[in-house]
Amino acid sequence: MSRPSDNRSLLILLSVLTFVVCGTYILVVFGKGYRLNFSNGPKFQATGLLSATSSPKSASVYLDDRLVTATDDTLNLVPGNYQVRIAKDGYLPWAKLVTIKKEIVSPVSAQLFRSAPNLKPVTFVGAINPTVSPDNTKIVFAVASASATKDNGLYLLEDQGYPLSFGHNTPKQIAPDFVGINWSHFSFIFAPDGKSILATSLKPAINYLIKLDSAITSGKLFDVTTQIPIIKEEWQTQQTTLINSQISRLPSSLQSAISTQSSSHLQFSPDESKILYLANKKINLSPILTVTPPSQNNLPQQRQIEPLKYYVYDLKNDTNYLIADNGQFSHLFWLPNSDNLILATTDTIYASDSDGSNRQTLFKGQFMALVLATSTNGLDLVTVISPYDSAPENLYAITIR
Repeated sequence: MSRPSDNRSLLILLSVLTFVVCGTYILVVFGKGYRLNFSNGPKFQATGLLSATSSPKSASVYLDDRLVTATDDTLNLVPGNYQVRIAKDGYLPWAKLVTIKKEIVSPVSAQLFRSAPNLKPVTFVGAINPTVSPDNTKIVFAVASASATKDNGLYLLEDQGYPLSFGHNTPKQIAPDFVGINWSHFSFIFAPDGKSILATSLKPAINYLIKLDSAITSGKLFDVTTQIPIIKEEWQTQQTTLINSQISRLPSSLQSAISTQSSSHLQFSPDESKILYLANKKINLSPILTVTPPSQNNLPQQRQIEPLKYYVYDLKNDTNYLIADNGQFSHLFWLPNSDNLILATTDTIYASDSDGSNRQTLFKGQFMALVLATSTNGLDLVTVISPYDSAPENLYAITIR
């Protein structure tokens, strides 16, 4: 016959086990996004999670125009479609329709851009024949109107890694004007790797191949006009190698539809999860993944690819979005350290999300449309601006973030 103390011990043990099992079940259920609903009697209701982040932080999060929280927070929501808007004073608002699914975390990350960008001159005595490197982070140009003759010559502006602004970088003189060599009479072409330039003068016909990582003296300058075919062949080989290495990482069904005429026709995003490309023929892009990722973007895709249009393909989520027609913008490239695109016309610079949504105007005015560079931290854009009639054209840094 069992003793009362043994019965009490067994009862306590069973109670503890019941509590642990029930508590674990409740934690698992809550972890999946279920919450108690008392509207029709207490019961667990399936919810989804919205994880909202922004750069900069501490922005307001609105759901269907109702303020609910600040960024860097996670919300439990009844499954359905929500208009999400993220806003912060001094920045352009971000908005997108987001579908919340039960037991699924739907992340939204908003890059906010300044509503009043800061404009700062980088040069003060003009910038002649400025040329941007293939990766959009370097500019070479000539100066011919410096008060001190020794300051005229060939210059390079490149991001030195300052954490604050491209405007903190000072252009470096690559070479002064030499006897018989006035750099303002030359045009410049970057090598595909951005490590050297070809400087060309038409009258007289002279070509110099200049490496950007070493000091230049008149004794190191040699006319390479007779070697131009060889140089162009080497550069073409460089570009082909770069393009082939990029294309090989894409689905085989997509590779044949991408233009390979220029490295600007296919550009990987900073985290290399997406690619901006120009299509060269019509194809139907069949789904690559057999199972749709739960957090896949719900915006309508363009799987019927048309030639002479720019698209962004997401390698991780197998999504394809139309961005622009060829020729619609003078510049299309990824903004470093972000998931955003920069698009520019002759008088306007835009930014957009990688799926083409949230296209916003960053700067509007008179600038040199073919010259647009960016800092490696993505805080600034650099272009040539003449702020008023008859003013000299100088390089300006436009702080956009």
